[in-house]
Amino acid sequence: MKILITESKLEKTAINWLNKNYGDLEPFKTGKYPNYIFYRQGKEIIFDYNKENGFVNVNYDEIWSFFESFFGMEYEQIQSLTKVWVEERYNLRVTTTFLVH
Repeated sequence: MKILITESKLEKTAINWLNKNYGDLEPFKTGKYPNYIFYRQGKEIIFDYNKENGFVNVNYDEIWSFFESFFGMEYEQIQSLTKVWVEERYNLRVTTTFLVH
């Protein structure tokens, strides 16, 4: 049996998953990269934010690959979803998101 999920329900489900698993990330800065804020869970960097251009690099293994395999999302869908999530959850002005291995 196939279950059809509308685009809005898919986004809501995905954002709920992100909030549950990565909603309380610890931000930290380093002198080596003064224009970046890194958001981590334990020692794992989940995403980084470039304060100058609003670019966000999202951890492929932790987030991006999950949406590809579990939800069957394409690159642009994940890019849009992660942009919305970072803006809403972490109150950052995001230009775009990218995957990083």
